[in-house]
Amino acid sequence: MRARFFLLLLLFVGCKDNERDDEGRHLPFDASKPIEVTSFMPDSGRIREKIVIKGSNFGNDKSKVKVVFKDALTERISTVIGVDNNTIYCLAPRQISGQNTISIEIDGKTVIPTRVFAYSASENVSTIAGGAGGTKTDGSLAEANFSYMHGIAALGDEKILVFQRDNPSVRYISVPDNTVITVHAGFQAGKPTVTTDRNTVYATGWDSPHTVYRYTRESGWAPSRLGALGTFARIRALALDQSEKWLYFCDRDGKFGRFEIATQEVEILNPALDIVKSGDGGYLIFDPFHDCFYMSVQAAYGIYKIAKNAQGIYEAAPYAGFNGNRVTNGYLSESAFAQPNGMTLDEDGNIFIVEGSGSYLVRKISAIDGYVSTIAGRTNVEGATDGAPVEARFSFPYDISNDGQGNYYIAEGWGVRVRKYAIE
Repeated sequence: MRARFFLLLLLFVGCKDNERDDEGRHLPFDASKPIEVTSFMPDSGRIREKIVIKGSNFGNDKSKVKVVFKDALTERISTVIGVDNNTIYCLAPRQISGQNTISIEIDGKTVIPTRVFAYSASENVSTIAGGAGGTKTDGSLAEANFSYMHGIAALGDEKILVFQRDNPSVRYISVPDNTVITVHAGFQAGKPTVTTDRNTVYATGWDSPHTVYRYTRESGWAPSRLGALGTFARIRALALDQSEKWLYFCDRDGKFGRFEIATQEVEILNPALDIVKSGDGGYLIFDPFHDCFYMSVQAAYGIYKIAKNAQGIYEAAPYAGFNGNRVTNGYLSESAFAQPNGMTLDEDGNIFIVEGSGSYLVRKISAIDGYVSTIAGRTNVEGATDGAPVEARFSFPYDISNDGQGNYYIAEGWGVRVRKYAIE
């Protein structure tokens, strides 16, 4: 239906007279004249919706045209397909559901139509691979089996690394190639960390001496040993900051430090953060929007924020939860978590958390107002159901990773499945 609508719309606008010079070419942008927008169609849709904007003085050079969609959280630039002096053809970028304003910028001039674009996000949970546990069989997505997983790294383009706790190993999953391959046998790690370009993944062993390995796209994700963190209590995650020069860690006793990738030197930043000690330690992620870290601790039923104080020393403070072993939606200090595990940030700063026993949920902390909500699963109902988020069921989800393309990959513990939560 949409394709037919767009074809009819193209025929309609193609029949209209466009302003041309004496030789029949579309007129260039005239900086002495205003940009005018008379209409755009359609006025609602989803990601990659084809938008036709009508008006005048758009020029004939699409490289000079920028169409920006702004939702309640941020701005995103549309892909401009083409332009003649009276028409701009573009695609709607991924947004959050709701009303979007559209601005058209050409050579430093901007116009914002009074109408808004109603964006509708579609969400779905699906199973990528796994389900029959106890082994680590490679093969196709349908054939492959996994053991209990504690870590996952989204590599983009539907490719993933997962880190098994039982039958320790690192497995590479490629949906386009329909394959699962073991790339590192005998290594037990928790949550890995991924560079911004998604070409490199780092992980450390759970227990001392906490050997650090690097996996690169160039090497086909084969491991290379970097060094070791040394003698610490259990470490469940690594995190890169914006510089991507150091790997940060926090052991289960609250010792917070970093490992310099270039020199393999370890620096202790705080020998004893004020956190609830946990047998397995906590999951750690970095927030580039606020230059801080977040760490989930099961035994505390909450998430800490680790940031520098006025003296430049890293300290930990309760951020969300800490209201007992239960599930409650609400603002940061009002919310409650049953078993917060792996976390990830999206490109807008929203935090996504998976919860295991007593919950089996995917939760979200909004970057807009700090509200904690349940976005997938049903509280304390375990299962393997795919479909709409409200219908989906999980079995001990332990880690989650965002690929930057609207997809969140989830590694299950006892469920031994790799799941995908997609927002389109």
